[in-house]
Amino acid sequence: MDERVLAGRSIVAGSVIGRLVTFGPGSHEVFRVALEADQIGAEVERLRAAVGDTAKELRRTRRQVAEIAGERLAAIFDAQELLLEDPDLQSRVENRIQDERVNAEWALEETLRALLERFADLPSEHLRQRADDLRDVGRALQRALAGNASQTVERLRTGEPIVVLAHDLTPSEAIRLSRAGVVGFGLEVGGQTSHTAIIARSLDLPLVAGLSPENVAVPEAAVAIIDGDRGVVVLDPKPATRRRYERSRRRSSRHAARDLADAGLAAATRDGTVVRLMANIDLPDELPDLGRYGAQGIGLYRSEFHFIECSPDLPSEEEQLAVITRLLAAAAPHPVVVRTFDLGGRKLAQEVIATQENNPVLGLRGIRLTLQRPDIFRSQVRAILRAAVHGGLRVLLPMVTVVEEIARFRELVAECAAELAAEGLPFRADLELGSMIEVPAAALIADRIARHVEFLSLGTNDLVQYSMAVDRGNEHVAYLYRPFHPAILRMVRFAVDAARAASVDLLVCGEVAADPRATALLLGLGLRCFSMTPRAIPVIKQRIRSLATDAAAAAAEACLEVESAAEVEEILAAAGLLEGARTS
Repeated sequence: MDERVLAGRSIVAGSVIGRLVTFGPGSHEVFRVALEADQIGAEVERLRAAVGDTAKELRRTRRQVAEIAGERLAAIFDAQELLLEDPDLQSRVENRIQDERVNAEWALEETLRALLERFADLPSEHLRQRADDLRDVGRALQRALAGNASQTVERLRTGEPIVVLAHDLTPSEAIRLSRAGVVGFGLEVGGQTSHTAIIARSLDLPLVAGLSPENVAVPEAAVAIIDGDRGVVVLDPKPATRRRYERSRRRSSRHAARDLADAGLAAATRDGTVVRLMANIDLPDELPDLGRYGAQGIGLYRSEFHFIECSPDLPSEEEQLAVITRLLAAAAPHPVVVRTFDLGGRKLAQEVIATQENNPVLGLRGIRLTLQRPDIFRSQVRAILRAAVHGGLRVLLPMVTVVEEIARFRELVAECAAELAAEGLPFRADLELGSMIEVPAAALIADRIARHVEFLSLGTNDLVQYSMAVDRGNEHVAYLYRPFHPAILRMVRFAVDAARAASVDLLVCGEVAADPRATALLLGLGLRCFSMTPRAIPVIKQRIRSLATDAAAAAAEACLEVESAAEVEEILAAAGLLEGARTS
């Protein structure tokens, strides 16, 4: 079979090679079996035994998740166990067995189908999302009824690395598969904020999402590569492709010890230009990586992951205060940038958005949602103000498009500060406020925005997507997602000049910051602060130490004058600036 490259979205970075196993939507078949009257009692008992086995399986999974990702995420399985042991659910299935004289598998499937249809008709999006828990419970029960609660997992235990392509995976399935030797996932659905993504990230398993349905339905016996760095899946890789990835993996292993040893080295070019390398953090569990990889603070804490962990509840003010205080202690003496909840779009925000949106990516999200629902987000602002007394805390606003949004947020800060003062609680009101530059409108008025903030942060992921009108999850147009496009470079340069003119800091926190092929270009455009996943810091540091600023600046100037991303790459290649830091 010829090599095929499937386009998706990078969710969890890293690359792995393994035997391919695929699962479609609902990876089991259920058949209707008519029963005789004297068989019904035994069938009901078989169902009850399966419920007991499934409860034990859920409790085991919960313990594993608690160890890996903490109690908040483990609470998902508490909710699932309550569903499983709901006497109404079990009695519905038992009644169907008795009334229709059918096998437990069929009775369960039909009962679940009817309940899920009712969930779909509920007005609350939050309640509709509980259907995911019900589906997960149903799958687990079907596995138990099949005679082995881990039947799907057991057939994978071959001792060799396995990669899985699936329509979707529940958190419990991701946990079980990881225990069976699965080293990476490719999914049709899912995003950065899904529970499954959080599990995969905690387990350090590469994950690519956004694959098309026909791509998931591929033969199982193939070898596949999950490339979470580029957001692609390579099926039946050519020998040369496979050797390239295997060499890359061996280099990563060889350099792991060196990375730790180099953590204390300065990120400075050959001619002495110093670059600050900071960390992007999603969960507090990642904090040990700050010191391990030499991060100089946290350049982006995506606070919405705390929201996701607490879902369906909202995190309390005290819970948020505890998390942010923990971040400050771990990063000291370096600063911490907390981005306010970046919810909406394709991210989990249904708990706070009461209406459906036809085009949510262009809808109520980021700072827009915060300002429209201050009743929801006031607790976050109060927690930030209170945490600021413990260290160098900076606040970043997502999805800013007009300067009025910054002014309105400052008004919200003033209101919360007045409340805290009246309550006698310690706080700091002189917050350093920053704006994301992640939509073309913000990029083109970066000089105006810079007058109202203390720093700017380039979110290249969304900036490229919005500027190029490209959904990276759409394989038909994914080729247009080009961070090196001259239009993107011009916006970056404009933001650099705007920050310099206003004497405010500028950092880049998108995926391009962790791409060694882009390091010389970013440096040449004038960027001096990068924020990225902690594990990428050693590679980028070595890349910076191999470069000369003057050469990078000259190449960047030439790149601003060309017409295409391909020409940009040609210029960088000709100057010897396109290669990664490590070639052997």
